[in-house]
Amino acid sequence: MTPDRVEIIQRKLRMLRQFLTDLESYSTLDTQGRRREHYAVERLLQLLCESSADLGLQLLRLEGHPLASSYREVFAVLRDRLDLPEDLASALMDACAMRNLLTHLYDSIDLDRVIGTIEPALEVYGRFERWVRSRVA
Repeated sequence: MTPDRVEIIQRKLRMLRQFLTDLESYSTLDTQGRRREHYAVERLLQLLCESSADLGLQLLRLEGHPLASSYREVFAVLRDRLDLPEDLASALMDACAMRNLLTHLYDSIDLDRVIGTIEPALEVYGRFERWVRSRVA
């Protein structure tokens, strides 16, 4: 692994950690507080998906695998080529489906669904962060 590639991955891991820390601050809010802050929560969910997929692309590039063209495909290729656990790959695909819903405004947005994703997102993206760190350690 070249020093440049290591620095890129480390920088992206720091960003992912910051997004997780920021989202964690909303986990202490009650339902009303979460509803008031839903735009911030939505944005953090978007950033978590995008930064995780970007980290995945960096790992694929590092290992010489073809790059995926969608978020879903990134996590599928990580599962198939780099042994990302099946359940984690599936959870990341689902989490990024929420990102697509939020960023493209496909339908009316269910705020209760959005604010209910805070804890699951912290768990899934935190687990992905640990998995990436274990691969580059």
